[in-house]
Parts: sequence; C-alpha cells; structure tokens
Amino acid sequence: MEHCDSEFARACRRFLHQHPELSGQEYNTAKYIRDKLTEFGIEYQEVGGTGTFAWIKGDNDNGRRILLRADIDALPIEEQTVLPYKSVNPGVMHACGHDIHTAALLAAAKKLATGKDKFSGTVLLAFQHAEEFGHGSQYFREQGLLTGYDRAFGVHIAPDVPLGTVVLSRKADAASCDFFRITLTGRKAHTSKPHLGRDALQAGAVLVGEIAKLPRRLLPADEPVNVGIGVFKAGTSYNIIADSATIEGSFRVFSEDSRQKIQAGISELAGQVAAGYGVQAAVEYDCFARAIVNDETVREEVSQVVADLLGEDKIQISETPVFGFAADDFAEYIREIPGVYAHVGTAQADSDSAKVLHSEKLAPPDEVVEIAADLHINYALTFLGRAN
Repeated sequence: MEHCDSEFARACRRFLHQHPELSGQEYNTAKYIRDKLTEFGIEYQEVGGTGTFAWIKGDNDNGRRILLRADIDALPIEEQTVLPYKSVNPGVMHACGHDIHTAALLAAAKKLATGKDKFSGTVLLAFQHAEEFGHGSQYFREQGLLTGYDRAFGVHIAPDVPLGTVVLSRKADAASCDFFRITLTGRKAHTSKPHLGRDALQAGAVLVGEIAKLPRRLLPADEPVNVGIGVFKAGTSYNIIADSATIEGSFRVFSEDSRQKIQAGISELAGQVAAGYGVQAAVEYDCFARAIVNDETVREEVSQVVADLLGEDKIQISETPVFGFAADDFAEYIREIPGVYAHVGTAQADSDSAKVLHSEKLAPPDEVVEIAADLHINYALTFLGRAN
C-alpha cells in the first residue's frame, strides 16, 4: 500500500479550511489548486471558471482511465469552532468537509505524479466547484469530461462514523434532488365579488395539499420518496383576490423511473388544479442531482482496497443509502460510468469531529485527510495496474 505525504496533506487541509469560498466564487481556491498542480508538473484545464480538470499519465498506457473527484466549495455559515486555522472569511465555512476532500485529492495527485512508473493508464482529477448550490458537475459535462473513463471514485467525510472506518452503500447511496417552481396566474378582484376574479391563492393552497399526497398515488407504499415545499407566496392585501401565486419545493427519490413519474405527476396535477380554478399554471424544473447508485463490481474493488489499507474490520457495507435523502452531484460522474462514493469516518469520542454535516462546529481531525488521500492513491493504482 502506498501513502501520501501526510505533512503536505494536513497543510493543504488547514489552508483550505482557513480560506473557504462559496459556490461559484472559489477563485482563490482554484488558484491554490492550479498552483499545486503546476508545481507537481500536472497538466490541467479550467472548467466553468473555478473548476479544474487534470490528468496524470502513467509511464505505460494500457488504455485504462480512472476519474477521482473532489468538491471544493464552502457554505454560508459563520464558523464557531476553536480550530487555530478556523475560517478568516466572515460568514463562510467548510462545514461539509470539502476542504478535506480537496486536500486529499491534491495529496493523491502529488503522490501519483511522482510515481508514474508505478502504474499504467491515466488518472483523471476533477476538482469540482459549486456542488452545494450550483450543481457544478454540469460544467464538466458540458465540456465532455464525464465520459471516456472506466471508473469514477469519490470520497465524502462521515461525522457519524468512527474515525478510520469506511462505509459503502450496497447500491443506492444518495437520493436525486429536483427543484420545482409552479407559478399560478389568475385575476384580481375585490374579495366581496369573488366571481369577478380568478383566485390564484386558493388554487395554490389546494395544489400544495395535493402535491403532498402525490407520491403515494404514484409509487409503491414501501418506496422511499421525499417531496417538500418550502415556499408558498400569494396575495397583496386582505381584501383583494390574489392574481398570482408561487410554489417552490423539491422531490427526492432513488431511481430515474420514479423521478420521471413524480415530475410528470406534479405537472399534470398543476394543470388539473389550475383548470378547476380558472387560472394558468407554469411549471419549471431544475435537476440539482440525480441519485447516486454504487456499482457492485466497483464496490467490491474498493472494499478490498479499504481492507488492505485499513483492515477488514474497517469496512462497512450499508444496506440503506448512507446519504439518505441528501443529494450530491457526484451522481453525474457515474451516470454512464461504473463508480462508488466512499464515506470516511471522522468521529472521535468527546470531540467536535462527530458534529453533523453543515454544523458551524464541525471540526474533523487531520487524520481523515490522509485516509481519504490514501484511498484515492491505492484504488487508482489497483485499478490501473502496475506499469510493465
């Protein structure tokens, strides 16, 4: 088993944690990544402004290609840890572990770049921006960078898992996430003369209630599904019938078939309710992420690497999705290519390493960076094979 430069990995993590940047604004983070890649002699190209795609070719080429991915953006959270390298950017924090993900991939890149004689084929590196709010993987797809490789591998920290343990979902790992907005357009009138108006508020209220019932009418009772509405806006005065209403929400499922059924169902329901109230309905969708479904063969490959690197007792196979209804656009990298998302434990007793993701007090230990980097390194080397 090969190991990263632990001092370098930790220094990267601390710098990145101290200088977090929001989705689409990761300019200094991108510069830091690209400066390191240049230092290692690794070629790269810019993606979508702040994303970076790089490649390392082994001394021989057996035609195999593996993609390793890390997300680089932070969250709009005021950090409340006591870390000596806490965020210096007010209201911005790496509260989801993306500092660790990025540092681990940089440490892996450094190791692989200095060991090209140890593998054949090509390692592809995706330092992806805008995961939290902008589904930045779309920029990689638009540039044709999410095809043409044989394996995809990603790592995410897991604060509810003991430090040194790695969890892999047997199949589904994270739900899809689709945003929807329904705009209803009616006609104003005084509430004393409702027959002269077309009440968008009433139509919207009915629609909100019906959408909540929709999943059980379309999907089996035992199929996990989540539909949530967070915005319902309508009306300007107590005595004026609302001529417009806006509903915003999301739905999350674990299969593409169910995703299409829910989307079609919302559109059909909006049309039916609108017709009943004499208003117009416009429905918009935006897919933030598809479901992550681990490939069984890749899961077995990664499991063996974890066992060899950390020990048989450090690998757990989860029968349920580790991420649950949370979403992550790592899914885009494995839409057409076999891949796996690995969850690396950070929890230590009596510490903030076990705080939930997106907590202002999340403070995973530095050791996690080394574990994640070593997973990247050794899975890449194992899959690509030795240079002959």
